[in-house]
Amino acid sequence: MLLIILIGSIPSYAQFIVGEGFSAQVLVGNVLVGDGVQTRNISYTGHNRAIALFENGDDAELGLDKGIIISSGIAAESKGPNNTLDNTQDLGYPGDKTLDKIASLQTGDAGVLQFDFKPQTEEIEFKYIFSSEEYIKYVDRGFNDVFGFFISGPGITGEQNVAKIPGTNVEVTIDNVNHKKNAQFFKMNDQPGSNSYKYLQHNAQTSVLKANLTLVACEWYTIKLALADVGDRDLDSWVFIGSKSFKHKTGIGSDTAFCSENFVQTLDAGHPTRQVLWSNGERTQQIKVSGYGKYWVEVFTQCGSFKDEINILPAIKEISIGEDTLICGNEVNRELQVENRVFDSYKWSTGDTTPSLIVKKPGDYWLEVTRSGCTASDTVKINEIPVPVFSLGTDTLICGDIDLDIKPNINADDFTWFDGSKNGVMRVTEPGNYWLRADLGVCHYIDTIAITNRTSLDVDIGPPEISYCEKQDVRLTTQLNDTSTYSIRWNTGDEVGAITVNESGLYDVTVTDKICNFIASDQCNVLFLSEALDYYVPNAFSPNMDGLNESFSVQFGLSEVDTFKITIYNLWGEQVYSSESLADRWDGMWKGALVPGGTYVWYAVLKTPCLPDEKRYQSGTLTIMR
Repeated sequence: MLLIILIGSIPSYAQFIVGEGFSAQVLVGNVLVGDGVQTRNISYTGHNRAIALFENGDDAELGLDKGIIISSGIAAESKGPNNTLDNTQDLGYPGDKTLDKIASLQTGDAGVLQFDFKPQTEEIEFKYIFSSEEYIKYVDRGFNDVFGFFISGPGITGEQNVAKIPGTNVEVTIDNVNHKKNAQFFKMNDQPGSNSYKYLQHNAQTSVLKANLTLVACEWYTIKLALADVGDRDLDSWVFIGSKSFKHKTGIGSDTAFCSENFVQTLDAGHPTRQVLWSNGERTQQIKVSGYGKYWVEVFTQCGSFKDEINILPAIKEISIGEDTLICGNEVNRELQVENRVFDSYKWSTGDTTPSLIVKKPGDYWLEVTRSGCTASDTVKINEIPVPVFSLGTDTLICGDIDLDIKPNINADDFTWFDGSKNGVMRVTEPGNYWLRADLGVCHYIDTIAITNRTSLDVDIGPPEISYCEKQDVRLTTQLNDTSTYSIRWNTGDEVGAITVNESGLYDVTVTDKICNFIASDQCNVLFLSEALDYYVPNAFSPNMDGLNESFSVQFGLSEVDTFKITIYNLWGEQVYSSESLADRWDGMWKGALVPGGTYVWYAVLKTPCLPDEKRYQSGTLTIMR
């Protein structure tokens, strides 16, 4: 009961499932061994992840639906897709001496499951599959991974390997079963569209093989199921052994499927010398059945009894690839398939033969599948309805304040604006991006409009005045390069967004917005101080109260002066005037009276940001006339 609970907890989807962490006792007693086979001394040696149970092998096109895995690597690495040709897990575990003798080389990473069992009849069988990443590159190399099922006990000399090619005494190995030799028992896994490629990792595998054991009834035997790497630990292999397939051999057969309920099937217990009991109460060696269901037979032996059973099922039940669907014209992208079921063949109305079909356009699609010679089909209609395509208009620029309505040019079942409102019209008073979704049935469409505006035009080419000590190129820019939107005119005659000047002067620009007709202007006085160091000092003035040329001052062509001082002397060396301001003027007065006419000498001290020396001296003569 423990295993039933654990396996039942694994979801059964259309994929290959590997369950780790189960003990050897559980894997043998609850998974591997069939009814009426006693077991004892169950053991496993190897890495704990090299052995596991598996399910959904039929969906993966493995050949066995459930059972156990023994691997020379990690058991779960058997899961696909087959996206690598050299899956390898070096587990660092030792090999097995029995396998060493077969390979004639040292083995490693061995997984060995061993147990004693007592059969009630002379014949025991079990089903298995061998798969490997060493296919097909290492065929006939002589040092491939090795496996075997070794039986020992009464009537058997030593250990006998029962993993044999059907009808022969030749052991199953990579060199004996491959694409060149005994190919009827070999299957490549190299078709990307297949479920085996999608769900299984190995490059290739054998078909489902059966090991047959001829024994003495009611005696104890030992079987050793072993697999290992040979020589190196590169490239892993796996052995899959069918659930409940380690059982007494009977004639009841395997599960069977029929296309219709009109069938008659003969079931044979296969033990004519023993008493039997069928699930329907009959005690004959053979019975005839004509209905779907589960049938079992119990065979009585000298050391007990055992049961074998068979399921007779519909080979193929009604299928469905989905419901008729309405799909938007711009959203057709649907996968059609029969979920969680596997068939022998698939034929779509498009000619495809894959298990699923991606639909990109509307229409009627049908699928016909076959299984065990039976056929089923289904049709689905995918109709397209028009998408509610609409437009909110082109992106809009508004001159001045924004105050307008935007709305779609269609009718729809539902409208949803960017802010969640549901009105058919949106009042806009601010710039931004506005989108609307329109729903019509199962279809929808979204359109966006950008609203921008201009309320004024500003232009700034820099501070009102800028000065430089030395002559150089100065770039004046409006920061506007779009001459298709703006008309730009400088007082230099240029009509570009930026100009370069190298002469002192007042530069101005006028910009006109061609769309909104806004006008803006700016100006900048550019001074090169090295040109402005010239000065003007009058050489005469006449303070005679006639209102003409009454005072004297020095005029410098400077924008900035740090230090200034002018001093005037008479011919006797007496100071008659002094000032430290360029704004002051001398009216010819000294000691409260006008100085006499004649010649005077002046001295000036000057310091500016562009003059490197602390002082600069200028001098000259001045004539006062009466």
